[in-house]
Amino acid sequence: MSDRTAPKSQLRLEWVYGYRGHQCRNNLYFTSSKEVVYFVAGVGVVYNVKGNSQRFFLGHNDDIISLALHPEKQLVATGQVGKDPYICVWDAKNCQTVSILKDGHQRGIASLAFNNAGTHLASVGLEDYHLICIWDWKKGRLLASAKGHSDRIFDLHFNPNVDNQLVCCGVKHIKFWKWQGNSLNPQKGIFGKGGEIQTMLCLAFGTNGTTYAGTLSGDIYKWEKNSLTGTVQGHEGAVFTIYKSEDGFASGSKDGSVILWDGDFKPITKIDLLNSVIGYKGLSVRSVCWVADKILVGTNNSEIYEVLASNKESPRTLVQGHAEGELWALAVHPKKAMFATGSDDQSIRLWSLSDRTLLARVDLEQKIRSLAFHPDGSQLAAGLSDGSFMVLKARDLSEVLHTKDRSEVIHELKYSPDGAYLAVGSNDNFVDIYATSQRYKKVGECKGSSSFITHLDWSDDSKYIQTNSGAAERLFYKIPAGKRVTNKEEIKAISWSTWTGVLGTEVNGIWEKYTDTNDINATDTSFPNNTLVSGDDFGLVKLFRFPCIKKGMGMFCIAMTRPAPSPDVLHQHIIF
Repeated sequence: MSDRTAPKSQLRLEWVYGYRGHQCRNNLYFTSSKEVVYFVAGVGVVYNVKGNSQRFFLGHNDDIISLALHPEKQLVATGQVGKDPYICVWDAKNCQTVSILKDGHQRGIASLAFNNAGTHLASVGLEDYHLICIWDWKKGRLLASAKGHSDRIFDLHFNPNVDNQLVCCGVKHIKFWKWQGNSLNPQKGIFGKGGEIQTMLCLAFGTNGTTYAGTLSGDIYKWEKNSLTGTVQGHEGAVFTIYKSEDGFASGSKDGSVILWDGDFKPITKIDLLNSVIGYKGLSVRSVCWVADKILVGTNNSEIYEVLASNKESPRTLVQGHAEGELWALAVHPKKAMFATGSDDQSIRLWSLSDRTLLARVDLEQKIRSLAFHPDGSQLAAGLSDGSFMVLKARDLSEVLHTKDRSEVIHELKYSPDGAYLAVGSNDNFVDIYATSQRYKKVGECKGSSSFITHLDWSDDSKYIQTNSGAAERLFYKIPAGKRVTNKEEIKAISWSTWTGVLGTEVNGIWEKYTDTNDINATDTSFPNNTLVSGDDFGLVKLFRFPCIKKGMGMFCIAMTRPAPSPDVLHQHIIF
C-alpha cells in the first residue's frame, strides 16, 4: 500500500539572486534600520548587508513592478501586474501584510507614492487611460480616481510643498493635479519657451516649491507651479531616477552615471559607473538612493551597487542576477556547493551556494535553454536556442567545443551517470546521444517522439533513458543506439538515476483534476528522502512523497515564490 503521509522535507525560501531593474525604476531604498528593500519577480526582499541575510514578503501572486517607501521608512508599498492586480502595504521589519488595496486597477500598477504625512497612497495603473488612484491605505479605501493620460505615465508623486497636489509625468507630458474630496483636477504643464516638449521619466521636489523632472534627453526640467522655467544640463542619456535626500539630490541615467546635486540643483560630483572597475557596455542606472555617505545604485542588468560619496572610485557589489529575459536553465554542481544558470540574456553564470556570490560568467551569442554538469564536475554542457550545444570547463566557463546537429532549441540535456554519454533533447523531436570519450561524437539517435522533448532521465546503469514530450508522451530508449523500448517487463525493471519528468504512474498524483498537461513545468526527486518537488505555471512549488501515485498524496506545503517568466526566478527547472 502506498505511503500517504507527508514527506519529512520542508521548503523554506533562503535566498533570492538579482534585482528587478529592467522596465522598472525608483524601486530601491534604505529602510529606517539601514537595510535595503527592493523586489525580484513576485518577491519583496529586505536585505541585511552587514549580516548577508534576506527576509521576504510573499504576499503577491504575480510579478511586482512598483515600490514606494513610507516616509518613516519601515512600511513598504508594492504593486504587481496581472488580470486583477493589487497593492500590498507591508512591514519591512517582519515582512507581514499591513493592508491590501484591490479593485482599483487593471493589468498592473506602474507607480506608487506615499504623501508626506504617510497617511495616503497614490497609484498609477497600466490601463489604456492610466488611471490615477488615491487610497486611504490603512482602511483599504479608494478615495479618489481619475484618468491620468492616454500615453504611459512613468512617475507620480505628492508635492510635499503644496497641500493635496500630485504631479505625474510620462510620454511628452506632465500634469499637476489638485485633490479635493473624491475628485482629481489636472493642470497641464506649460512648456512655453523653457524647453522642447519631450518625455519625462522621474520627479523630485525642491524646498522652494520647484518641481524637477528627469527627461529622455538627459536634461532636468525645472517647473514653477505648472510652467517650465529652466533646464539643468545633466546626463548624456535619459534620466531614469531622481532621489531627494537630506543633502540634496541624486540622479541616475542611461549613460551609466550618477550625479549628486545640492539643494539648488547645482552639481556636487559625478560617479561614472560605466568606466569604473565594475563598468560594462550598456550599464544603465534605473534607481538611486542617497543617505549620508552611502549611495545605492540599481541597474538594468539586475545589479545593486553601493558607492561611498567619499570614495566613489570603489563601488561595492551587493546583488547580482540575470538581465532581462526568461531564465530557463539550472544545474547544480555534483561535488561542490555551487550551481549554474542560463538565461535569455545570453549569459551563463556560476554561483556559490555558501556565500551567495557570482563566481564566473560567460556571454554567448545565443539564448541558453538548458544546462547539465558532467558527473565528475569538470564540464558543463549548455543547450542553446539555435539547436546547438556547447561544452564548457566548469572551472572558468571557457569553451571546450560547440556542436550543432539540430535546427531548433535544445530544451533538455543530461549526462549519463557514468559520464560516458551526453543525451541532448531538441524541439526537433529527437534525442541525440554523444560519446564524451570521443570528443562528443554522435553515436546514437532516439526517434519516435511526436513533439518537442521537455524532460529526460537516465537509468542507474547508463543503459536507458526515458523522455517526456510536448504531446504528453513518455517514451523509453536503449542507449547508445537509441533503440525504442516497448517491453513492459523490461521497462519495469529499470532503476532510474534521476526523476525529472512529469509523466508516469509514479507521478500521477502531482496533477490536479482538469489540469492542462503544460501546467506543471518541472519536477525533481530526492530518492533518499522519498520526496518529489514540482514547479508549475501558477507560481507554486509543491512537495510530494515519491512515488506519488494518487492525487494530493503526501503533499506537505506550497511555497508561493512565483517562478513565472522572469530574469531572476527559476522558470523551467527545479533541482534538489
